[in-house]
Amino acid sequence: MTSRLLVDKIEGKSTSSNVIMPSGHVLQVKRASLNSTSHESFSSTSFATSTLSVSLTPKASGNKVIVQGNIGMGAQRTSGECYTALYVDGSNVSSTDGGSGYYWCGYWDTNNTNYDGASGYYEYTTVDTSAHTFAIYIKVTSGSFDLHKGGSHSLVCTEVQV
Repeated sequence: MTSRLLVDKIEGKSTSSNVIMPSGHVLQVKRASLNSTSHESFSSTSFATSTLSVSLTPKASGNKVIVQGNIGMGAQRTSGECYTALYVDGSNVSSTDGGSGYYWCGYWDTNNTNYDGASGYYEYTTVDTSAHTFAIYIKVTSGSFDLHKGGSHSLVCTEVQV
């Protein structure tokens, strides 16, 4: 004998956020991507936000948000270096090299890493159920940097039940 349970929607007793899924269950995935016919260019020596930005409202406090960034192809156009960082709600959460170097989703310079791709990974623990913004920020030491139009770029945030 086979048992079947058919439902259209599962709701908690008082709100839908009361439904607790098993540990490790994916609750939601949000993503931003850039596949363009033109470059996204950066020339600021301070970190500036890219179009790779995701707003995510956690289902519960204490869950994990797995943040994965990918720059398919970057190009440092003139002399200098390019750094990348992950920002959450306008604050840099990336590690440094002990100085001003940030390499969360890649590093480029005109001498040896032009036209390379790179990726980054970060685990964020939710502290509330308010919307949070995750974004890749980019800065150069001089010159300009492009998220190259020939690359596929993305930022993916996956909330997982803890």
